[in-house]
Parts: sequence; C-alpha cells; structure tokens
Amino acid sequence: MYLHILAILLIFTPLISFAHNETPGDIQRKPIALTNATIVTITNGVIENATIVFDKGRITAIGANAPYPENTEVINCQGQYVFPGFIAPTTTLGLVELDAVRATRDMNEVGSYNPNVKAETAYSPDSEIIPTIRTNGILIANVVPEGGIISGQGSFLALDGWNKEDAMIKSKSCMQINIPSLGISPWLKNSDREAELIAENEKNLKEFLQFFKNAYSYSLQAKEGMTKGNVDLRMESLRGIFEQNQICLFEANSYNQMQIAIELIRTYKLRAVISTGTIATQFIDQLKELQIGVIIPRTHSLPDREEDSYDQKFVLPQTLQKNGILFAFSESGSWQQRNLPFNAGTAVGFGLDELEALKGLTLYPAKMFGVDSLIGSLDIGKEATLFVSQGNPLDYSSNKVTMAFVKGRTMSMENRNTRLAKKYRTRYSQLRMQEIFQMQREPVKKVGSNPPMEVPKETEESKKP
Repeated sequence: MYLHILAILLIFTPLISFAHNETPGDIQRKPIALTNATIVTITNGVIENATIVFDKGRITAIGANAPYPENTEVINCQGQYVFPGFIAPTTTLGLVELDAVRATRDMNEVGSYNPNVKAETAYSPDSEIIPTIRTNGILIANVVPEGGIISGQGSFLALDGWNKEDAMIKSKSCMQINIPSLGISPWLKNSDREAELIAENEKNLKEFLQFFKNAYSYSLQAKEGMTKGNVDLRMESLRGIFEQNQICLFEANSYNQMQIAIELIRTYKLRAVISTGTIATQFIDQLKELQIGVIIPRTHSLPDREEDSYDQKFVLPQTLQKNGILFAFSESGSWQQRNLPFNAGTAVGFGLDELEALKGLTLYPAKMFGVDSLIGSLDIGKEATLFVSQGNPLDYSSNKVTMAFVKGRTMSMENRNTRLAKKYRTRYSQLRMQEIFQMQREPVKKVGSNPPMEVPKETEESKKP
C-alpha cells in the first residue's frame, strides 16, 4: 500500500515542482476604471489623460471623460500608458517546461501526420514560464504543436486561468502544416548521400501532396454522407480547413516551400497564414492576391544567407507593411516569448512606424486568426485584456509593466524571476551588512604602533663582491 502511494508521489513530483505559485485572477466582481492614463487604443489613436472602464471582463467606456458607476474601483495611472495585451502568434508556451527534460516536453506526437492532435489538450496553465511572459505585456498566445509534417491544431489562449476552459479564446485556431523540406545541408552536397537525400525529399513531398489530395476527397465524400461506415479521425480533423475556413498555418522557409504553400492555398481555396522569413519579399504579389498574412520568425536573428545585408530581418516588417500585407512578430519556443516586444522595437529602430509595430503585436495577429472582434485593440465591447506600463513596452531599457488584466481579472506581477531577484538581493544586502559589522569589530591600529623594522647586520659574507 505504502509503495503504491510512494510510486504515485514520485510520478507527480516533477509536475508539482513546475507549477507556479501565482493564483489565477479572480472573476471581475465590480467595474474598474484606469484614470489619468495615456491610452493607446491601436484602432482610434492615442488618447491623453483619459479613462478606460471595464466591467464583467469587457470594456464599457473609454475616453477623456469616460463615465463610470459609483461602485467602481478607481486606479490612478498618472504618467503611465495603457496598451492592449500583446499576442504571441505561434508558440509552444504551456506545452514544454524545460527543453532539456524529455518528461516536460509535450509539443509533438509520434508520426508525420497528426491533424487530430489539439494543443489545448496538453496545455498547462500552471507552467512556471507563463508568469514570466506576462510581465512584458504578453497576455495572449496562439499555442500550437510542432513536429512532423501536419503537427495538429492550435488554440488561442489567455495567459491566465485555472484550466484551459478559463483561458480559452478560440479553440481550433489553426492547423499547423510544415511544408516538407526540399533542401540538402551544404556539407552533404557532393557526398555519397546526396542522391539518397534528394530521393527521400521527393518521396516526402509526393506523400504530402497525396495526403492533402486524399483529405480533400474525403471532405467531399463526407459532405455527401458517404463516409459514415468508414470514419478516419485524421481526415475528419482536416475537414475544417476545406469546409469551415479553419486557418492553415504553413511553415515555409525556402523558395520551393513557399511555392508549394501558395499553390495549395490557391488550389483548395484555403484561408491561410504563412510563417516565413525574408523569402516573403519574393512573393509579395501572391501574398496580396490571396490575402495571406505573414508571421515573421524572430527579428533578432542572423540573415538567411551570407551574402545578405545584416539588417535583412530588421527591415522585413517595414517592407511587408508598405506593400499592404498583414504581419505579426513572433519569437521561438516558449520562455523566449518574453523578448517578443523587443523584436518589434528593433523594427521601429530600422524604419517601421511605431503604431504599425504595436499593431504587429496586437491587432494584426488577431485579424489573421479571426479573433479581432474580441482582442487586439482597446474598443468598447472587446475583452478587457490589457496592461499598464510606466515606459515604452517596445524598449527593454524603459519597459516596466505595473499592472495587467486578462478578461478583467487582475494579474499577479510576481513570477519566478522576481522571486529569485528578491532572494539574491536580500543575500547581497546580508553580505554587505556582515562586511560592515566585521569592519566595526576590527580594532583600529594607531599610527606608529608597529614595531620598528630591524636593519640586517653586516656580515663577512655580505661584504664580498
């Protein structure tokens, strides 16, 4: 009996140790008014010395003289700014805790084709990483699985809640599709394996295109009621992209991959977003024609090729914006999402308008995934997911988020980083006090109290040259 209990404790101990200490915000019980703030609405400009009011998780009033009920909790935000919550448009946040520990990685499944996988099933709202992300204003994430060719379905989630139901904004936000790689590593070219790798790439691409074709055929048959006796879970999961305009999130980082993605979008009339780098500039006309949004992977990264300019990634957002293409900033992995706003800040430093940069963190990703009626800007009727900052949230040197609200719920600004900082600042203070006490205890030596130095006597040996 005791051995069974011990085994259960050993199994769940790692999960318990990775849960954060911050209690999710309580449901909003009375109106809240943030007054005397500079409100960056995103859609209706910047309003100075204004008030924003929200109740029951929704924005009810906004403006210079916005009214609020008598029982409102009034918070003076003099000298501070109010922004809509930033959005991480593609991340494994909540699906992985420690990259180096296999037991905490739950972002992919075995096999190449898993359209029936749902990120929300594995999402952990207790991740220790989540509170560290919120302190930089990232309050919403499109959590997607990865790995294989068709990884599965993502979900738009607020970064607060006791469970996925509390956090849910949009289930089945997208279908993650990774176009098979057609390239070969430079160090394998002209090697004995080159022909083998080329054949393998061609085989993978052929299988992928055939799988897509089969899924489309299955969708047509299912609409006619011809699949009732032969239901395929994977094909059923793909029906949404053909029949319900579910968004396809394509990962395409090379010219050939972009060609394939665009051809699939055009052939099957898909609603799509493409995660890609500077190769997007070679497909401007197609992106505009098909109204495809672009998720920019890490502005803070090296150029794609040695011959490219050093600022290639920094100016990409401005290029897309000038050509009328929706874009969104992104970061890799999970814990790296804390740097998401600073990617936008660097783009501003290289010519992008600051308001456009803010839209690339808020309104544009919300539009791409069809949730802009709920989030992405500060407008009456939208969810009260917002934060207050003393400085510019795109500038790491001045950014300081003082308050955050998710669906009207007040967020804790504490996290593992702040607790460790407090702990070791305390340790530093203790060491300094010990040094001071030690100096006070040591007796002060009087001047001239040292014994006189003895002069060595001259000997016969020392006289020798």
